[in-house]
Amino acid sequence: MTQGAIPDESPRNLAEQLLLQDAIAGNGKGIQGGANNMLGDAPRLVAIYGGYPEHWYKMTSIQAFMINGASVQVHWFRNSQTQENVECKFKRQYPKIAPKNL
Repeated sequence: MTQGAIPDESPRNLAEQLLLQDAIAGNGKGIQGGANNMLGDAPRLVAIYGGYPEHWYKMTSIQAFMINGASVQVHWFRNSQTQENVECKFKRQYPKIAPKNL
């Protein structure tokens, strides 16, 4: 398990910056967390940022943009009580290329 805070990832370009701003402004959804689906990172988040484990959620942006050939989403953690957003990162998925027939 990672100890300590993970710094926010900086956007690489304007499109990623706009995607991040849109997501953090409220256009995101919880993908894991809460009392019924506890995060594995919850103890670390509580130790660093406070709150209770059941208040922490992993979030993802609702939209995914194609940027430089990759589908890009934003992921971060949010405290549902304080609305604090921490440890933002970009998830970039590049399309798989089928092997060429020889």
